[in-house]
Amino acid sequence: MIGDTSGIETEYKKAVHAKREIPVSSCPSVIEDMMYSTRGTTSNTEEEEIAGFRTMLERLDAQAEKYESYKTARKKTESLFQKKCRLGIRGGEWCTVDTDNKFWCGNNHYRIDEKETQYQPVETEIGEYYAMDRILVSGGKFYDMNYDEVKVYCIGGIVSADIFERQLRV
Repeated sequence: MIGDTSGIETEYKKAVHAKREIPVSSCPSVIEDMMYSTRGTTSNTEEEEIAGFRTMLERLDAQAEKYESYKTARKKTESLFQKKCRLGIRGGEWCTVDTDNKFWCGNNHYRIDEKETQYQPVETEIGEYYAMDRILVSGGKFYDMNYDEVKVYCIGGIVSADIFERQLRV
């Protein structure tokens, strides 16, 4: 940055320039000479200044790397609607899951795999809390409330009247 910028820049721009630019006054005299003239001589003291300047640039690069990692950590995650669209989930039926991780869908009775931790209770001061209490059945697949696929086992179903009568005759 060359010259006096007071009264020209907003406070925001000053903060941005402080993070991204190096004032000429902080540069070695060789760099300052290059900015203001076309002469290009070097001496031992100038080489030391250049080495110090390189060290300062390396530190600034390290700070910039920290800033970039901070920016990516704050990056907005995918919304549930976007995830549902990406997975191609259309329609389906939401079923209520009981505390034994069982639910009915249509005429079938299902049980959620014990390894699915999102359906396990969490201990609180008041008692057990179940964060997930519904499951989506869509296209033959099962999804939790965050649209993550869930492993489910069929444990039985309602026998229709015809089949029940045939079983009684035998």
